[in-house]
Amino acid sequence: MDILSHVNKRIKMTTSVKLPFEALLAQYNDDKVSAFVKNFTLIYLEMAVGRLTPEETSIHTPSFLCGISRRSNPQTITLLHIVLPILGKWSKDNADKASSRQQIFHFDDHPQDVAVILNFFLNVLLYQPPSQRMMQQAQESNDASPQYPGLSPSAVEEITNKGKITWTSSRLTDAKLAILQFLMTSVFTDDERLRLFIIGVCDPNHQVVSTSEDGLRRWANNANLEEAAVIQPLYALYLGSTSKTSAAKDARAPASNAVKLRILQYLNKSVAACNMVSHMIQVVFDGIYGERSTSKLRRASLSFLQWVARMSKESSIAPVAPIVVSGLIKYINENASSNVSNEESNVGYAYIACGLILKKVPKLALEDMSILSLFFENLEREHPNTRSYIQDALSSMIEIFVDQPEVGAHDDELKDIILTAVQKNNPSSRYLALKYSNAIYPFASVFARYVCLLGHSSTVNKLEVKEEASRGLIPFKRSHTGLLSTMESIVPTSAMPSFIDLVNYISEHRPNEQYILESKTPVIKGYPIEVYTEILSFLRMILVLEANPENITIDQYMQDKVENSMAEDPVVMANFGDMISTWWTAGEESQRKGIEVWLRLIENALDPHLKDPVLVATASKCLLEIISLGPTSLSTTFKPRLNIFKNYALSNKEEARQLMSHIFGIIASDESIPQDEVESLLSEFCDILQHAQSKQNASTNFEQQHGSILAIGYLLGRCIYRARSVSIDVERRCIEQLTLQLEGNPGTTFYSLAAAACHALSEIGRVKPLPFPIQNESIGEKREANSMDVDGAEGLTVQMVVEKLAKLAKSCKDSKVQDKAVLALSHLSIPYRENSSLQSTVTDSIFAVADSKQVDLYFAGGEAWSVLAFGWKSQAMRKYKDIKEAAALNEIVGKDTATPTEEMQKTLEKIVKNYVVSDRSWYRQASCIWLLSLLKFGKEQPLIKTNLGTIHASFSRLLADRDEFTQEVASKGLGLVYEYGDAKIKEDMLFSLVGTFTEGRSTQPQSVTENTVLFEEGALGTTPDGNSITTYKELCSLASELNQPDLIYKFMNLANHNALWTSRRGAAFGFQNLMALAEKEMEAHLSRLIPKLYRYQFDPNPRVNQSMKAIWQSLVKDSQKTVDTYFDQIMEDILAGLGNRQWRIREASCIAVTDLVQGRQLSQIEPYLEQLWCMCFRTLDDIKGSVRQAATQTCRQLTKLTVHYCDPNIVSSGDGAKVMAIVMPFLLQKGIVSDAEDVQKFSLDAILRVCKSGAKLLKPYIPDLIDSLLQSLSSLEPQAMNYLSFHVDKYNISQEQLDNARLNGAKNSPMMEGIEHCVNQIDQDVMQVLAPRLIQIIKKGTGLPTKAGCARFIVTLVMNRRAVVELYADSILKALSGAIRSKNPVVRKSYATAVGYICQLATYDRLISLIKHLKKLYIEEEDEDSHVASAVTCVEITRFATDRTKAVASEIVPLLFYGEHDPEENFNKLWKDAWENMTAGTRSMVTMYADEILQFVQPLLSSASWKVKQTAALTVADMCKSGGKSVAKHVEKLMPIMITTLATRSWAGKEHVLDAFVQLCISASDYFDSHKKPSLADVAKIMIREAKRKNRTYQRHALVSLYNFLNAFGEKIDIYDQIEDFLVELCEMDENEAMEDEDNDNAKPLLLMVKANAFNAIVAGFRPKVFEGQAQHSDPLSQMLTGCLPTNVWNVQLAILNSLKIFIEHSATSSLQEKPIRQRILQSSIHCLAQMKYTAIRAAAIEVLEAAVAGGMVQDDEKTFLQASLSSSHERETVAALKERLQKLKQAIV
Repeated sequence: MDILSHVNKRIKMTTSVKLPFEALLAQYNDDKVSAFVKNFTLIYLEMAVGRLTPEETSIHTPSFLCGISRRSNPQTITLLHIVLPILGKWSKDNADKASSRQQIFHFDDHPQDVAVILNFFLNVLLYQPPSQRMMQQAQESNDASPQYPGLSPSAVEEITNKGKITWTSSRLTDAKLAILQFLMTSVFTDDERLRLFIIGVCDPNHQVVSTSEDGLRRWANNANLEEAAVIQPLYALYLGSTSKTSAAKDARAPASNAVKLRILQYLNKSVAACNMVSHMIQVVFDGIYGERSTSKLRRASLSFLQWVARMSKESSIAPVAPIVVSGLIKYINENASSNVSNEESNVGYAYIACGLILKKVPKLALEDMSILSLFFENLEREHPNTRSYIQDALSSMIEIFVDQPEVGAHDDELKDIILTAVQKNNPSSRYLALKYSNAIYPFASVFARYVCLLGHSSTVNKLEVKEEASRGLIPFKRSHTGLLSTMESIVPTSAMPSFIDLVNYISEHRPNEQYILESKTPVIKGYPIEVYTEILSFLRMILVLEANPENITIDQYMQDKVENSMAEDPVVMANFGDMISTWWTAGEESQRKGIEVWLRLIENALDPHLKDPVLVATASKCLLEIISLGPTSLSTTFKPRLNIFKNYALSNKEEARQLMSHIFGIIASDESIPQDEVESLLSEFCDILQHAQSKQNASTNFEQQHGSILAIGYLLGRCIYRARSVSIDVERRCIEQLTLQLEGNPGTTFYSLAAAACHALSEIGRVKPLPFPIQNESIGEKREANSMDVDGAEGLTVQMVVEKLAKLAKSCKDSKVQDKAVLALSHLSIPYRENSSLQSTVTDSIFAVADSKQVDLYFAGGEAWSVLAFGWKSQAMRKYKDIKEAAALNEIVGKDTATPTEEMQKTLEKIVKNYVVSDRSWYRQASCIWLLSLLKFGKEQPLIKTNLGTIHASFSRLLADRDEFTQEVASKGLGLVYEYGDAKIKEDMLFSLVGTFTEGRSTQPQSVTENTVLFEEGALGTTPDGNSITTYKELCSLASELNQPDLIYKFMNLANHNALWTSRRGAAFGFQNLMALAEKEMEAHLSRLIPKLYRYQFDPNPRVNQSMKAIWQSLVKDSQKTVDTYFDQIMEDILAGLGNRQWRIREASCIAVTDLVQGRQLSQIEPYLEQLWCMCFRTLDDIKGSVRQAATQTCRQLTKLTVHYCDPNIVSSGDGAKVMAIVMPFLLQKGIVSDAEDVQKFSLDAILRVCKSGAKLLKPYIPDLIDSLLQSLSSLEPQAMNYLSFHVDKYNISQEQLDNARLNGAKNSPMMEGIEHCVNQIDQDVMQVLAPRLIQIIKKGTGLPTKAGCARFIVTLVMNRRAVVELYADSILKALSGAIRSKNPVVRKSYATAVGYICQLATYDRLISLIKHLKKLYIEEEDEDSHVASAVTCVEITRFATDRTKAVASEIVPLLFYGEHDPEENFNKLWKDAWENMTAGTRSMVTMYADEILQFVQPLLSSASWKVKQTAALTVADMCKSGGKSVAKHVEKLMPIMITTLATRSWAGKEHVLDAFVQLCISASDYFDSHKKPSLADVAKIMIREAKRKNRTYQRHALVSLYNFLNAFGEKIDIYDQIEDFLVELCEMDENEAMEDEDNDNAKPLLLMVKANAFNAIVAGFRPKVFEGQAQHSDPLSQMLTGCLPTNVWNVQLAILNSLKIFIEHSATSSLQEKPIRQRILQSSIHCLAQMKYTAIRAAAIEVLEAAVAGGMVQDDEKTFLQASLSSSHERETVAALKERLQKLKQAIV
């Protein structure tokens, strides 16, 4: 101990004494040494470290850290403090080896070492020196020390070493940066680094933050956030620890808010964090309710809670869910009225979090409905910004209540909440209530439908509310999540609500008072008019659907089908009537009661005080259907309201008039109404019509006329139905008035009245003959002569009525009138089937309809033909049987009212022979529709059965028609023929139709005549498709592929896509019934049918795809499930289709792929992925444009899908790697190198997107990827750039501008972006493969973009992956050294920049080699590109690798200094930039490396290149100038060099060398005292020689140098005699004469400067005070000077005056006393004072006089004269300063 004490005294006093560090360290690490000795060893070890440099100590870092966990705590702390300053100096070469963790530090064997080290690092990173505020807070809370966020008191002691260490800001920053640098080595794992980097990014110091962010990106991005070992420390850091869980001294404080926010970001990515419930709930409540919590932290905590609610297991979160929810509800209630924007969003986050938790644990919401109630209530109370959050929360909770039983307390509460919300005048409340009702309850729920009906109130006009309310009233299917399926699927009838339940519910319930009061429209029984209208409409729809469960398919056309079928389809109408009759007469009590309630609801809507036309029309429709199709007893209940119906029949709304007239006719014709009353009513209506015909009442209300006509028709017609007797006169009067309406002036009014009259006549005349003679010849002529006379009706006959109707049918301009007239003719013909004349007129009229070219009229004609052919047995007549107990009607229906078969046979043959084969397309279309109508409406009739083959042949022929609708009608007809035919007919039909499609056989040839219409009007300009039967050929092909040709006709029934078939007219054909039958027969073939049918849905021909979609929708009930089931078969069929020879199949397959792959699982797609890419790329280069367009969309979808499955954040690493292994090789090897431009572009797009998201999965492909992307920079460059490069002159741009544009394009291209995304994934293994590829591109790459991109990539690599690139830096630099010689300046500059960056990592030897190469390029190469390359590269090296260039300064400084003197301005600027980068503008390096500069430059002075020699000379000259005194030590080397250089002839810049030579001589003047060569005399000779050079430009500067030399050495050497002659000659030179010898026309200014400099030089060498012999030259010299003064220009005069002044100063006193000299000088000076033009001349003259006065030249006899002259000059002088000097001069003379 005494020895140690002595040692301590000595070494503490002398810090320079080194201690045996290594021996001490070895002793400390020796396990055999005792702990006592180790303690002392550590003391001296700590002292030893302080006496070494950090670099010397850092190599022993592993020795300090290995086994540190086994040391005692004081020793551990000491060791860590020793290591802390040297961490940043530890060699990364070792750290970057993967084995360093185990082989050097042995951390895997001793994991506790890592824990100890990281814990200390954690404490240091968390530590911040206590601020003044922290100290004040500690004093206020009576704490002994301030509280440090995240740290415990013991941790603070460890960091400060119990107060021994004072952490300054800079020292702490250095320590943290050292820790971070050490962490960014492979010694630690990503899991271990994560927590420390999180702390680092929250540090106040920007350097620490920047380094930590880099660490998080590059060194912690693979941390496993699902490991408890990673997440638990983050929770611990966030929460800290309390004294309950640890000793008070060791209790850590919670982290700062900044750290907490960062931790939450990572917890938000971890599923494991969600299931650590105890920690999770503490974090959440700390964030929401913590004392130090901020708005930002609250938001982050709530966001984390949302993540927990989504990702946690229900079993984990369920126990704490009540606590969390109650906490959230408390927070919501406390901040309900907050107006702070941040808090608003936080409250919104709380709502969403609460909703998600309830969704995860639905039991909570089901047991406590108050939460749901609160949310709905707050939709009104909360701030508008918060309501959207509440909506989201409520939407997320919908699934909780789906499929819950509609019984029990909770359901009652739920219904109350929804019902209350829907009745609120708040859009959000109503929308959510509607959404809940639609999602929670099935369509069959009466309550839900009631809610949707209430939602139609106009008090809320928001579109989304209206849409949701309407959605709830259209039949739908509901998924398990509560979402509505689209109407493309067919809804089963079992999903409909019960009509009885629905109507009773509506009648028993009533909206609340607030809802009623807020209504904007009148209310009926508490319901606003618009809601009541919707109620009636919806109830009617349900009633119709309930009556027709098998006949109306509930699909997207369902509403139209209901509407039209109830008007036209006899089956639907019959079913409806049967059900109503059953319910009313023989049904259960509830059913009859339901009808009664329904009638009351309808009756309520018919209140005369309500003026809403939509309501009246809807109620009328409902009432008409029930009384016309139901039992007669129903109509009798409305007899008391007959007047109301009559008034409505005459109302001002057309639809109401039509419906109410019909109702009125049925009710008023009842037996209970007396005959007198009926006749009175008819007479009243006739009076209205007759009254309107007089001229005085022409303006009578049109509506009353129209209503009267309809009322007459329906009332009289229904009386005839019931066989009631009506006065013949009244009947005749009615018919006469109706007939009068058939003629009039064309116009809207006439057309409306005529159409009504036609309809009324058909109602009256279809049961019995009209009460008029058929024909009256005696009045025929009169009728013809006065057909328009009002009294013409007196001799009315049936023939006249028919002719008038025929005239309207043929020639009326209104199609509606024609429609009604045609039908009226057919109906009137029923009682006159035996009258050939009338029948002929009717037949001709119907045939005439063919020329109308209107499809609707063709259908009317078809119906008329069926009535004409079959009478009341035509199915088309069923809709007119609107009274069941009608005696006359029932009697006549039982009779045969059809036209004789022979007549109709002729008519049918005429249709087939004249119209089907007509060359006019509209005739063919008309005939097709007529035949279809006859077939449909008379399928059981003998006429049809007999002619079924003929009809089939006609349809087969028309199936090949050019008109698409004709094709479709023919297909429908063939389907019906097949359905109605026997086995033989079916067999013949199959043979015929298959032959038509597959073999091209035609049923009947169709010749082209001169009248054949080849193009319809408006079709010109389009190319007709040669294969116009595509749709049905495809149907045949589909059936043939299934080996089931009989399915063709099933397909034709299913291909029901034209909108006309769902219209009122089309509904009469009831094709949906046939479809239902066909669907059942198809089920057995689905497995083979589905793949084909799926593809056909996407056929480019709209006819084909619409037909196929109709078949698909008919056959497939659940589209998604079906596609999943047959996915493999569909995919295989589509892939085969992509290569099919038919372009239509290829295009359809492309579109099908796009649809099929959306949302698919990887397991489904993976087997086909490569084949999909291959085939899609094949179609992308298809010859057909539309196929290419479809393939484009497919490739976009495929790209999106591929990118999705290559994202490790979405899929597992294993799955992502599988996809990468399939896609990347294909895209790189086949896609991006394809010759097809579109394929290249899509491949590139896919690759770039994968690069963005692929992350670590990219590693195996990065070399190929970067190689391909760099090459594609050129290959995919726009062709316009290549074109411009050859035509730059044409477009007035320079090549440099173009190249810069190409460079910018490459830099900003997506390819470069993709490359940069790959950089972070490059490691040693990747670089090992990538480096040779990169070098190959540098050497052999073609194209400016590729080369520039390669250079940029190298720069990016160096900036981001230094450690990885370092091993290959020399190889890359070697390749770049050759690439910089590129002829293109842009490429050259890019590669030079890359050289600058890569030099940061290159070895010393490689840098030396590079500089030697640059010297060679600049000096030895003759081409300018090499010189530029050298200069530019030096600029970039010195800019980006300044530290490295300083290490080789001895090599590069001479080159830079030499280049700086390049005579060419462009090069000179570059070299100066490089010098500036290197030296920061100082010249100290010139002196420092003078020997190296001279050694480099000296050989160049004898170079064969004149430019090199010139530059070298200028370099030496500048060196001499800039060196000053410091250059004197090199004078012996410089003198010979300078003399040798000056011995050459004159050259541009030589003057600088001469000037530098003078400066050198001046700086090293002592050199000449040592009698070394050259002597001063030798130098003088050189100066005289140079001054005598004839090059005037050079001579001018040489004279200045001579002047400077003589100024410095004039007193040491006498050379006046040597310079006098040639200088005097120059002084006296006549410049005008001299100009004649000069080549330059502007030589005069130069000659004048030569003269001026000669004057200065001659007096500089005149030193008679030193060399007395020169005194003899005083007189001639003064004479020469004064003599030249008047004859020269002012600037030469100025030089002469200056010379005179120097002459006076240099001359001996005796010489100045000589009178001639004195007078010459004084007079010349006074003469110059008189020159008022030049102030400078006068100032110089004053200086001469001042020198003369000072030298005693003014004698007494001259003073008077001089004073007078000065006084005169003083008066003339205008410059104040000169006046003052003159005044002083006068005083000096006195």
